[in-house]
Amino acid sequence: MMYKTLKVEALKKLVFQVLLSAGETEENAGIIFENLLEDEYMNKPTHGFYRIPSIVEALKTRNAVLPVKISQSNSIFSVDGQRNIGLVAVRKACDSIIAASKEQPLVMAGIFNYISTTGAIGYYTRYLARNGLISIMTCISGATVVPHGGMDPLFGTNPISVGIPYQDNPVITDVATAAISYGQLALLAKAGTSVSPNTILDKEGYPSTDPKDVTERGGTQLPLSGHKGYSLGLVFEILAGLLVGARSKNSASPDTDGALLIAFKPDVFIERNDFDRELDTFLMKIKNSRPAPGSDGIRIPGQYDTISYEKKKQSGEITIMDKVYEDIVSCL
Repeated sequence: MMYKTLKVEALKKLVFQVLLSAGETEENAGIIFENLLEDEYMNKPTHGFYRIPSIVEALKTRNAVLPVKISQSNSIFSVDGQRNIGLVAVRKACDSIIAASKEQPLVMAGIFNYISTTGAIGYYTRYLARNGLISIMTCISGATVVPHGGMDPLFGTNPISVGIPYQDNPVITDVATAAISYGQLALLAKAGTSVSPNTILDKEGYPSTDPKDVTERGGTQLPLSGHKGYSLGLVFEILAGLLVGARSKNSASPDTDGALLIAFKPDVFIERNDFDRELDTFLMKIKNSRPAPGSDGIRIPGQYDTISYEKKKQSGEITIMDKVYEDIVSCL
């Protein structure tokens, strides 16, 4: 694989040019760029700038640019993406949640009728954690994952993320219910690299290690840990799909992706100071516990990513695959 190092401002100029020429607004282009950049800096290129071409293709399907429509009933938000990119629709939902949390201890949002990607959902739980909220999020995506024991794709990779405020480094978990994320498959395919065994099937239902069997030839993905990932993927398909108005014949836009976000303050049950103290004690006990032979130590989920982000941000540069850069340029 060959890589290219660019100044962030140069890449931003290119990405804005591409998105604006595809009909996106400058405000939304800024939201999209910020999200993808953070995912790259968080060591998640699987949800980074390689997605620009698919975002551009999605933008071209819109007949008009409409604002995200947010309806509120007490502490519940129903967010109609109105065919905006998922990155934009969910970010706008988060901003509404943060504003409502000043008056409400617990807020929920169901997001539907958006196009293309939500990106890494850990971005949103981290964003909410930085604003003092604990959050739980799940979303659905295009059906590429089979049920345990089956070979028909019926679910998305349907991840789950939880974000918990902790000092300057929130605790973040973000896990797909598929054995591998689709983004990882896409990057492996671009690099011409094999995928690990027991993660995908070819279109005939047989095990494969060629990611192009999924990205180009109609193959499918296996659930994480067999029946366990399958059961989680199934319930998240219901909660982030049918429940919020996505993937439903009753939806204004049937067969679209959807997301469910639940956020609440850390002091809903005990005093905030008590929670912070107990959390710090618990995490330090874990971090300082004995590492197994050969281990390089114990990490708290999300904190290594935050440290990586700060270091890369200070450099003012970004390194991406040559192929990813070429694909972005080809969108002009």
